[in-house]
Amino acid sequence: MDCLKENTTDVRNIKQYLLAALYNAPTTISPYYQAKVNYDFYGNHD
Repeated sequence: MDCLKENTTDVRNIKQYLLAALYNAPTTISPYYQAKVNYDFYGNHD
């Protein structure tokens, strides 16, 4: 649900978007949190 809040593109079919997000969640959760950690440790902090 966090990704839905952070999405900046126009979602035309919310049902299909959510279905795809839920289907892909198990395979994308680890890279998602790894990217967050990498950003926190090494990202640009203005």
